[in-house]
Amino acid sequence: MSKINCPRYQRCSAAICPLWRPVLAQRMLKGERVCGVLLEYQKPQSKAFLTTHYGTELVGVMARATDQIKAHGGYLLRSALTRAASTGTRLTLMDFG
Repeated sequence: MSKINCPRYQRCSAAICPLWRPVLAQRMLKGERVCGVLLEYQKPQSKAFLTTHYGTELVGVMARATDQIKAHGGYLLRSALTRAASTGTRLTLMDFG
């Protein structure tokens, strides 16, 4: 894991994690989970909240991962980001412990 701490790391089961290694170096199978913070980052209304609660470094990692996925990511990853952008936020369900 990166030196940037994610408060969800201990309980996360996502197959795709931008903090683990570059997202384009990771493989995703249909039905596997993608980082919840990365998916929340796709929602325009959540960027300020994520910056406040997770910090600018973690949000910067999400921004770079998003750019990489949109430019060179596979269909499953791009689809996950597109779906996330069109759904409501889950921020009230996240534990910022």
